[in-house]
Amino acid sequence: MTEELRLFLEDSDEQLGFMEASLVNMQEEGVNEEDIGALFRAMHTIKGTAGMFGFDDVVAFAHIAENLLSEVRSYKVPLTPEMINLFLLCKDHTETLIDTAVDQKPVSDELRKANDDLVAQLLTFTPGSFKAHSQGDKDSVTNTSRVEIAQEKNQNTLWHISLGLKPDFFNTGMDVLHLISFLDGLGTVTKKAIFTENIPLLENYNPIEAYIGFEVQLDTLSDEVAIEEVFEFVADDIELQIFNVTDKEELLRWIENVENKQNRVKFLISNGFFDKTDFVTVQEERVIAPVVTASAPTITPAKIHEKIEEISFGQDESKLISKKEPHKSFSLRVDSSKIDQLINQMSEMVIANAKIAQRADKLDDTELSESTTIMSEMLEEVRSSVMNIRMVQVGDSFAKFRRIVGDVAKKLGKEIDFIIKGGETELDKMVVEKISDPIMHMLRNSVDHGIELPAQRRAIGKSDSGTVTLSAYPDAGTIVIKIVDDGKGLDKEKILAQAIANGTIPHNQNLTDKEIFNLIFAAGLTTADQVSDISGRGVGMDVVKRNIEELRGTVEIDSIKGEGSTFTIRLPLTLAIIDGFLIQSGDTKYIIPLEMIQECIELSPAYKKQMKGNHFINLRDSILPLLDIRTYFDESESKSQRENVVVIRYGEYKMGLQVDELYGEFQTVIKPLGEVFRNVPGISGGTVLGSGEIALIFDIPKLMEYKIKNS
Repeated sequence: MTEELRLFLEDSDEQLGFMEASLVNMQEEGVNEEDIGALFRAMHTIKGTAGMFGFDDVVAFAHIAENLLSEVRSYKVPLTPEMINLFLLCKDHTETLIDTAVDQKPVSDELRKANDDLVAQLLTFTPGSFKAHSQGDKDSVTNTSRVEIAQEKNQNTLWHISLGLKPDFFNTGMDVLHLISFLDGLGTVTKKAIFTENIPLLENYNPIEAYIGFEVQLDTLSDEVAIEEVFEFVADDIELQIFNVTDKEELLRWIENVENKQNRVKFLISNGFFDKTDFVTVQEERVIAPVVTASAPTITPAKIHEKIEEISFGQDESKLISKKEPHKSFSLRVDSSKIDQLINQMSEMVIANAKIAQRADKLDDTELSESTTIMSEMLEEVRSSVMNIRMVQVGDSFAKFRRIVGDVAKKLGKEIDFIIKGGETELDKMVVEKISDPIMHMLRNSVDHGIELPAQRRAIGKSDSGTVTLSAYPDAGTIVIKIVDDGKGLDKEKILAQAIANGTIPHNQNLTDKEIFNLIFAAGLTTADQVSDISGRGVGMDVVKRNIEELRGTVEIDSIKGEGSTFTIRLPLTLAIIDGFLIQSGDTKYIIPLEMIQECIELSPAYKKQMKGNHFINLRDSILPLLDIRTYFDESESKSQRENVVVIRYGEYKMGLQVDELYGEFQTVIKPLGEVFRNVPGISGGTVLGSGEIALIFDIPKLMEYKIKNS
């Protein structure tokens, strides 16, 4: 796939996402002008970019949908719930057409039939449309648009179009010449020229800013609105002025507000768009008007011409130059692999800097140590900036689940209020992408297994509509994602019986409620009464848990029968570089994620006496369970003169880790340990220290789980 096609796919995915978000939002919140505009711009953009690649099927279908959206946007057709559902189907169909075109596959008969069915439905809502389209690879449908209405009147208009590019225009990725070429489809471009007078001197020139403008005259049957639609999806990035060339008042109003008006008037006259008499006529009307008053001075034709010369050819530009817009920020689309490569290089720099810092300490070189400290601080700033590039708000990813929940609920005949909270929470983009499928699976299960049918809810005193809430928030160095429903909850007895029946657990094993709930993550276990195309085959939840654990995360379940269930997912903020705390136990060095550490204390003789051989201490009137790392990992005897306890917190749990040495904070580059050591319980990865030694990174959730089970 070429780079251009890849960018086209990325942009199309983004526009399709905008469409779905707008449609789902209108389903839930009601029709509004902002979402209608976003919907139209997305379809218009897809049509334009698909046309650049010659994807005629995409263009033809998008054109028909765009026609109807144009009528909706101009309030000629009301947007009904039925139409919103239709546009959701159109979004899916457009996505399929794009994939087919990009893969260079022929359009199948099934896809062609689906295309024709959707076109027919769109036409039933489009005013004045007629179904005179031919079957084939290039279906086309014509409707009585504004252009055709003008054609019936047979009235051409000569329009002047002034198109100025704002400084950040090039960051939109759009080709301005391609936009202007669209005008040829509306009529005949009689004149066009590029205005370059705003280009600064070389020392002030910024190569990524736009300084030029275009002046065009178009002879067409179309009206002003139809011309504006050509530039609809870049409206925020251009200065657009359209007026009839015979409207002298509008010409003067425009000229009085442009930047470098003297140069612009000269440019228009020298390129044949207007001549002096056009400006004289306007000025004459403006200046002569006051003559009817008694106190007005006498105006002669000579003075009129002097006034025009002052406007168009005068030397005092200080009063004529308008203020420039403040420079606004912009977003830049970058391939994720480039970010990954940058993070990998940053990781190696962190390791190399640690080696230099250690060497500086050994040499006892003050200047080198100072330089190393400065370098470490700079690396920390760069590291934070690089990591922030990959941090995205989860709200954009969560928005797509609104349609999934709505579609499943509709299919099952259930009423669901789907609530999203904490969409502004930021998480590593890679984590967001990998957690998407597990969240989707659990949401479908909540709707299918959790929420009751309206009649069942009424019978037990609940409202007809069930509630599913998806929320996200930061907590103790992790991101917590919760899925909460107010359905019937999990049936412990049924889960336990099913687990025993299929051999997941022995018959006589005693389990806590949480352990029973966690059995639903066992492969092949299901409590569904019947298998459907949504769920009930006993596959999926085991994959959900495995995918979450591969991200160094955990998932827990709380449920009350008859009241609902809560699924809690905890995930690390990022997968690449973390702030760690370096410790040693026995002969091995370990890293603890810094944000999970609450405090460090010395395991004094008083504490040891208090323990009396047990594995907990009284820390400020609170019982703190301890895990001896040396014993857990079968380390050699300690050579340290003291023992320490690192108090950690993960979620609702606190625990103390008994260790030997405390070395302090350490920027930690997470490295995988390979297949042999991949499943060592309590270890999530490794890192390279400045000395070249390997330090192992604790998997705190696994250590917590071990301690809880063995307490």
